[in-house]
Amino acid sequence: MTRVPVETHERFAFGWGFAEAILFFVIPDVFLTLMAIRIGLRRSLRLALSATAGAVAGGIVMYGWGAWHPDSALAAMELLPGVDATMVEAVGSDVAAEGNRALLLGPWRGQPYKLFAAASGDLGLSLVELVLLTIPGRLVRFVISVLVAAYVGWFFRRWLSERVLIGSWAVFWLVVYAGYWFA
Repeated sequence: MTRVPVETHERFAFGWGFAEAILFFVIPDVFLTLMAIRIGLRRSLRLALSATAGAVAGGIVMYGWGAWHPDSALAAMELLPGVDATMVEAVGSDVAAEGNRALLLGPWRGQPYKLFAAASGDLGLSLVELVLLTIPGRLVRFVISVLVAAYVGWFFRRWLSERVLIGSWAVFWLVVYAGYWFA
């Protein structure tokens, strides 16, 4: 197997964080957990930073879209799996009530970050505050995902091959997304 340069992984993590912050509907944690199993904790934590930087950039785009044309931004998001008008309205209400701080809890509730960024732009909230809160808002979950996956990979590697670990990783994420999209 050829070794992929770390910089390539970092660019991919940045791109995934950016894409998911806009309209892609699979969270960067999927890639980050795979990398934690394959390349270990330290390098995967660097990828979590890259994914966070991508999310910040994507959040800025969504903020701008929400400020420029909120109806089209929110309508586009309602077309994504797992997002409906009720979720869009709930996030808008949370952002109206709590400001950009609402985005800190949203991802833990299964509410996509992109909704918070667009709602923030729609309501004319501070872009600087959105960016500053995006960093812990995204990075904390990414780091927790990496830590858990790296530990699981390390723990089970003594009994299971990498192929079985990767297969288990794939089944885990398929179950997570089946539950999120179809429940």
